[in-house]
Amino acid sequence: MLNKIQWLAVVCFLSSLVSMQAYSQSTGSLFLSTGIQDFTGRDQGFSHQKYSGIRSMSTATFQLHKPQKTELFQFDFAYGPLKNRIGNSMNAMTIGFLTYTYYHKNKPEVKSLHWGWSNQNLFNIRSHNGFSNYSLRYDYFSSLGPSVRYIMPLQWKGQHFEWHTLSHLQVVGFQIKSGYIGANPDGYSGENTIMGNFFESMEPFIIGKDWNFGLTSSFYWELPSENKLGLNYRLDISGLQGIQPVASFGNALLLVLKVKLW
Repeated sequence: MLNKIQWLAVVCFLSSLVSMQAYSQSTGSLFLSTGIQDFTGRDQGFSHQKYSGIRSMSTATFQLHKPQKTELFQFDFAYGPLKNRIGNSMNAMTIGFLTYTYYHKNKPEVKSLHWGWSNQNLFNIRSHNGFSNYSLRYDYFSSLGPSVRYIMPLQWKGQHFEWHTLSHLQVVGFQIKSGYIGANPDGYSGENTIMGNFFESMEPFIIGKDWNFGLTSSFYWELPSENKLGLNYRLDISGLQGIQPVASFGNALLLVLKVKLW
């Protein structure tokens, strides 16, 4: 019994050393951004009209950089009123969680092209004003796809700058969205279980039939504190087909603060 306890203590100690070594070789950063988004969407299960408007948008991204891999975990939130050409309006909210994983050589993270993959999870909810019934609509999808990132350092009059550009294209996953007129998706039944409704309402997300593409380009100015201040342009295009097609297009301009955590 004593030998087993000693062996367990040695394993825990070695595991702690490995974890501390990995932590010491990594850097962590937090990106906080806020700005506006020019957004257009169409939900053909409710109306063939396009709804457009300016929304507020905020994001928070945690970046973990390791010698041969960089991971980003990004949370998005956007909200604002949209109108169609005849004056009908809705309130549209988007919540997203997007992850990136890039693989690279063990060298400084500058002037390089990194390939990897991404996972997009996006939930859109729309509340149509002026309708007492069937006003609530939503769509959600989760998918995987390739991603690429380019980083280029710049210097001017003793100041350090960086240009970051990354993009992703989603390939395969699943989607759930509201059915015709009502909020509940096609296949939903009040007599079914939660898991039963999930499988009955779920549709595949497959590139060529469905689309989700994102591009983010940022320009950073390095501050004396080693933090960075930047401006971010973001493009998001999405199209979900199936029984009730949903499409959206967004351009955003955001002010970004990058904080070095360790």
